[in-house]
Amino acid sequence: MGAQPRVTVYWYSQTGQLLESVSAVTDPLEKAGWDIRKVEIRPREPFPFPWPVRRFFGVFPASVDPDAAPEITARPPVAEVDDADLVVFAFPVWYLASALPMRALVGAEPKAFDGRAVVGLVACRNMWYSAAIEVQRLLQAAGGRYLGTIAAVDTASAGITFVTTLRWLLAGKREASWGFPRAGVGTDELDRLALLGERIAELAPPRPEFASEQAGPASRTASEEAALADRVREVLATHDAAPVHPPLAAADLLAGKVFRVWGRIIRAGGRRGEAQRTALTGVFVVWLLGAILAGLPAVVVARVLFKAGFDAAVARRLAPVVAGLAEVRR
Repeated sequence: MGAQPRVTVYWYSQTGQLLESVSAVTDPLEKAGWDIRKVEIRPREPFPFPWPVRRFFGVFPASVDPDAAPEITARPPVAEVDDADLVVFAFPVWYLASALPMRALVGAEPKAFDGRAVVGLVACRNMWYSAAIEVQRLLQAAGGRYLGTIAAVDTASAGITFVTTLRWLLAGKREASWGFPRAGVGTDELDRLALLGERIAELAPPRPEFASEQAGPASRTASEEAALADRVREVLATHDAAPVHPPLAAADLLAGKVFRVWGRIIRAGGRRGEAQRTALTGVFVVWLLGAILAGLPAVVVARVLFKAGFDAAVARRLAPVVAGLAEVRR
């Protein structure tokens, strides 16, 4: 029997949550004999965890700056020639954008994605939509074919996750306390991802073997790789790999645009630590709290009033990153 399909996973995680989600998807593949290569992306200057409050808000302008890219290392190094049948781009979300180290990877190593079929995998609070669109555009510019997104989220309500996520990121306390649940992606979501991994593991026949040893290692033809990619995309669509919550999606997409404006304003205030920039960051934080308290309820009301058009507009916007999205579910 020939070798099973090869998958390269690029990932960065501060908290370990994203790696849990990666493992949930890839463990069934490894069990089925797929060849899984995981490449950890590390910034040369590590970002702290837990975050000091000033540093947490201070990273905002860079997070929403498309040109910001910290220096990174990859362990093991990115291969000069990668014959993976599938690439998984696993990214956290910072301020509705892909985390800086993963964005830097695409700019530094575009060859890792050129000509490859890529699946995005995100683990976050519950607003991943703008970040997935950004990732799809980056990978497409690098020559990758984006098949769709796998999204693992904290399934508690938006109000609850606002508290529990901040408690985890700023104080390092993830477990349940003071009447609030455990923060982050729960076992129900990890089980859903594991089932998705099992369905993907069933897709591919073994690689063909060559009769001659001189022919080198077995590999798939371009048409076989394309067929496998199409079947992966079909599984993502059939098994609802990235469930969409329309009000949160709309709020995310609107806020993502506003965040980029705020980022430009704050960066115009000078370098990090300068008085004007610090003051502008403080104004942004106040605005952010107000937007969270008033913005999402306003979006919910808008959906109630204009549901059909509302959901259709969200679906059109997310179609490039959600496999097989024909309609947005409740």
